[in-house]
Amino acid sequence: MSIVPQILRSLKNLPPFPPVAQRALLLLNEPELNMQELVDVVKFDPAVTANILRISNSAYFGLNQEIHSLHQALLLLGTQELLKIMVISGATRLFTSGAPGDDGERRSLWRHAVSCALMGDLLARELSPADQATGFTAGLLHDLGKVVLSLCAPQESLKIKGVAAEQGISLLEAEKIVLGIDHGELGGEMARMWRFPDRLRLAITYHHLNKPEAFADDLVLLAYLADFLVLSFGKEQGLETVADTCNPEVLRHFHLHPQDLENILSRFGSACNEAQVFFGLLAGT
Repeated sequence: MSIVPQILRSLKNLPPFPPVAQRALLLLNEPELNMQELVDVVKFDPAVTANILRISNSAYFGLNQEIHSLHQALLLLGTQELLKIMVISGATRLFTSGAPGDDGERRSLWRHAVSCALMGDLLARELSPADQATGFTAGLLHDLGKVVLSLCAPQESLKIKGVAAEQGISLLEAEKIVLGIDHGELGGEMARMWRFPDRLRLAITYHHLNKPEAFADDLVLLAYLADFLVLSFGKEQGLETVADTCNPEVLRHFHLHPQDLENILSRFGSACNEAQVFFGLLAGT
């Protein structure tokens, strides 16, 4: 009998994705945003408001004046940056939840999630400018299924690792054996329950490109590429090896060559170092 329905039922015990962050996700694809509407969405959540003001005044943005209000932050940072801060403020509560589960694993997932968000942002700027904020968000939330497993099915998580080690297969393959679905599909179900936008749900579901549907939307390909490049970052392998192990259809789709990957990885290094301070990535680890 599949344990997946039991896992999905247990989602009600997870900290809910904050309404402010959910609203931000819905606003991501709107071509025109009313500035006051955005401020109105945020102002009733003290935690998100405090995060926006703290981050806006951080050295990361290097603004030459102090920000005292949401409206001022919006004027100086712009809607895209404000939306990203709103989403990451909501995701922080999930990844750093005090709920039972493997806390060390969730910290590791959080580091990877933020790294993929930055890579997704960088890739979107270069390859699909219309997807800048959504590229960041898809990178941040692509592994939601792993968070669900850590929080709701820790024993199954251990079993998946054991099966992968014993049979010499990938964790993704082991998830299919143990659960009947993989973490992408599980995260997609979570996204559906939380009413995430369809494009984001599909990016979460198919970010391993294991279904033909994955190739129908650039956002899914950006999520895959962000995940792939973050996992490749820092490994002692040549650019040709990185390019050879990347899905060739993705490289062709975005007209990417090994030198392009080198430039992206080089730029990602400095952004990632800054982000560790920006998001308090190493706090408590």
